[in-house]
Amino acid sequence: MSATGSVKTPASKAPSTTAATKAPSTAAASTAGGAIDEQAKRLEKLEARSKAVNTNNIARVANSQLTSADEKLTVLHALKTDRPLERFPETPAKIARMTDTMVDQMLLALEAERSGTAEAKRERLRVQLGLKPNPA
Repeated sequence: MSATGSVKTPASKAPSTTAATKAPSTAAASTAGGAIDEQAKRLEKLEARSKAVNTNNIARVANSQLTSADEKLTVLHALKTDRPLERFPETPAKIARMTDTMVDQMLLALEAERSGTAEAKRERLRVQLGLKPNPA
């Protein structure tokens, strides 16, 4: 005990300040790492969307050149995943045979409007694929 009445603690027994100072920097590093991961994910999503838009534009141009309802369609890709649309109709003629659910799923994957009658949705899908709407 010292003359002032306080107890002296040896340096080896004193609380470490390095543990206290490391915690905030570790937290800051993990927060920064999380922000970088989030940015990387956002960039990947943006890249996938951009690739899908480019792929779909090329497919629409190719599909717009078809002269028969029995010619093969070029497949479009989902905007969020850049994967080919599932159960894509092989030809324009097969669009008429698609179920309402299938048409709805394709419009959703293309982020197109899904309101209206079943026939209106089919016409919207035709246009999304690069085809001319059926004449009235």
